[in-house]
Amino acid sequence: MNEKEALEKLQAIANQPEDSLKKFLAKEILTYESPFDFFSDVKNFGIEMLYYYEDLEEEEIQAILTDYSNEIEQMHLGIPDKALSDTERSWRALEKTAKDISDELDLER
Repeated sequence: MNEKEALEKLQAIANQPEDSLKKFLAKEILTYESPFDFFSDVKNFGIEMLYYYEDLEEEEIQAILTDYSNEIEQMHLGIPDKALSDTERSWRALEKTAKDISDELDLER
């Protein structure tokens, strides 16, 4: 998929009527000057570092966990044997959601 089609699909995700973590993150990605750089930045630096530079407050990351708790609980976050803190669970859920969106957009890079 080319970048124009991917941007349209990303906008469609952000405009979905049902609230979800994917919709939340798509809206966030669309606020970036170069939305597709978001995915390479997450891959290179991790989503936690990316949001650290965006000054995402601890309360905001906790709100993500609260707002999308059912959705996050259903995710397989890759560490079933290790208990994650709420903050770690939120970061992992955001990172997995970013990867899911990236896979869905199937950008030619």
